Amino acid sequence: MAGPIERSKNLLIQIAQIDHIPTGQLLRYDRIASGLRIMLWGYFMKMVIADRLAIIVNTVFDAWFFYGTVELVLAAAAFSIQIYCDFAGYSTIAVGAAKVMGFSLTDNFDTPYFSGSIQEFWRRWHISLSTWFKDYLYIPLGGNRCGRLRRHWNILVTFLVSGLWHGASWHFVVWGGMHGVFQIVAAETRPYRDLLYERTHTKCTSFSFRFGQVAATFVLTTFAWIFFRARSLTQACGYIGRIFTKPDWHVLTDGSLCQLGLDRVEANVLLVSLWVLFAAGLVKYRKKETPDLFLDRQCAWFRWAAVAGMFAFIFLFGVYGPGFDAGQFIYFQF
Repeated sequence: MAGPIERSKNLLIQIAQIDHIPTGQLLRYDRIASGLRIMLWGYFMKMVIADRLAIIVNTVFDAWFFYGTVELVLAAAAFSIQIYCDFAGYSTIAVGAAKVMGFSLTDNFDTPYFSGSIQEFWRRWHISLSTWFKDYLYIPLGGNRCGRLRRHWNILVTFLVSGLWHGASWHFVVWGGMHGVFQIVAAETRPYRDLLYERTHTKCTSFSFRFGQVAATFVLTTFAWIFFRARSLTQACGYIGRIFTKPDWHVLTDGSLCQLGLDRVEANVLLVSLWVLFAAGLVKYRKKETPDLFLDRQCAWFRWAAVAGMFAFIFLFGVYGPGFDAGQFIYFQF
């Protein structure tokens, strides 16, 4: 229901052909095993990372007026990763389940937080919805085939509608509008930035330059996510106001960060999980391979060890069980 949003030319053809595929071909071990591995990675993202980050995010956002700069920034960054792991985890589970049953769905996320610009971010985030808005709203409005001002207007309208799609509330509209403005500002300042890089002899192909681009993009998307996560525009503005007016650097050393819902053991589990997420994302970004394809190229003992380790990690550290109010997938509310 929440994605990947498949086009008829891809999904309906597969549905029409499924009855003509021999049972033996449908029950191929390699395809079913691959689908289950994909699902396992999705459960890891959702149950181990997203639901654990949700504890920090909910603790701070529900009582934001009690916290200062450090906790508020930490919770905003945590939500950036939470919503990614929650939604990408959901999409990954859907893709894996479909593959087990013989269907091929679109990869809905492609390492969006490795993006070097907001425009690139939207080519990697919720790909099926982004392309839908592009094909059915942006291009019919004129796309980039018109003048500069009209092109900027088309971008802004597309992102404002994207905000409204998530909810009829001003904080969603502002979130969408911010992403539109980010892209317009980037397009307008590009000639000046290129000139600055040329005159300062900036090495635009260096790791440090790319790292700066990725970091800046993450900061901008995280700032916009505050409006997305807040319950109202007033709360979002108040939250941001406290970030800039209530510095509390002492919490970095006095142990206060352990009072955000996670004890030290849980925090260490989260840190290890985030490193695994980063490593998998780096492999996908550099080698253009999903975790499943990467494992499929490895030796059998490594593949089975990785699967067993992932399963054990979910079983031991996944957020679930009696007494736990399992959080719904974030995108189920839209």
